[in-house]
Amino acid sequence: MFGRAGPAVKGPAAGFAMQMQWRANKDLWIELGVWLTLAAGAFYLSFSFDQPLDVYRFGAAAWPRALIAALAIGALVQFALTWYARRLIGLTVAQSYWARLKESGLAFSLKVGGTFAIPLLYVYLLPRTGFYVTTPFFLAGYMYLMGERRALHLLGSTLVIYGFSLLIFTTLLFVALPVGNWPGFYDFSNWLLVRIR
Repeated sequence: MFGRAGPAVKGPAAGFAMQMQWRANKDLWIELGVWLTLAAGAFYLSFSFDQPLDVYRFGAAAWPRALIAALAIGALVQFALTWYARRLIGLTVAQSYWARLKESGLAFSLKVGGTFAIPLLYVYLLPRTGFYVTTPFFLAGYMYLMGERRALHLLGSTLVIYGFSLLIFTTLLFVALPVGNWPGFYDFSNWLLVRIR
C-alpha cells in the first residue's frame, strides 16, 4: 500500500537526493539534538544530589535518572518513527507544513487558542479541584482538541494514561499530588487516594 516516493536515484544525482533528504529531515535531527542535550544536562545535574538514602537502596538520584533515561529513549523512538514514516510515505517537511496550513479560519484559530488555553486552565484548576479529578478531563479534552474523535480511543487513551500516572506517582513514587481545596473535590480526592493505596 505504501512505498517510497519516486524511483531510486543513482549517480551524481544521488548525492543531491541525499542532501535534499537531509534538508527535509533537518528539523528531526535538531529536535533529537535538543532532547538529548536536555537529557545529558539533567543527567549531569543529577550528580549534585546523588546521596545514599537509608530508606531507598538506589539513592536519591535513581528515579530522576530513570526519568532522564525514559526521556532520551522516548526522543530516540520518536525520531525513528517519524523518520521512518516520512521515508515510507515520502512526506517531506514542506508537504506536512502545507497540509497543516489547509486548516484556517475560525476552527483553526480556536484550535490554536485551545492549545494554550487548556493547559492554563488545567494549571489554574489543579490546586482547586485536585489532580485526581482534573487530569482525566484535561487529557480527554486535549486529545479531542488535537483531533481524536473516536469515543473508544478517547476514553481508552485517557484511562490508560491516567491509570499509568496514578500507578507511578501514588503507588511507586508516593508523590503527594494536589487534592484540591474546593468543597467536595478535596473529599473525593482523598477517598480515591485511600482506595488506590
